[in-house]
Amino acid sequence: MYVRTIVADLVPGKAHEAVRIFRDEIVPVIRQQPGYVSTSIYIDPDHGQAQTVSCWQSKEAMDSTSEGSIYLSEVVGLLRGCLVNRSYDAWEVGFTDSV
Repeated sequence: MYVRTIVADLVPGKAHEAVRIFRDEIVPVIRQQPGYVSTSIYIDPDHGQAQTVSCWQSKEAMDSTSEGSIYLSEVVGLLRGCLVNRSYDAWEVGFTDSV
């Protein structure tokens, strides 16, 4: 399994709007991507920061939605009014546990 993290600084006061856009507009699109497993968004509204973590079955599936892809540019476009800047990282999962 592979994960992509996106860390973003948010426009002040836009943290909860970013969550709404993520939940209502982005997640339905991301669920349609081949190899998609799950996604989460974490926010710190007091400091205007957000982090998303998306999980993928393979590196190829994750890479098909990487920076420069039509998919990711659409996602960023949906959040444009909420983001100040962002950074991307990709990881191979070494271990995970869930209940």
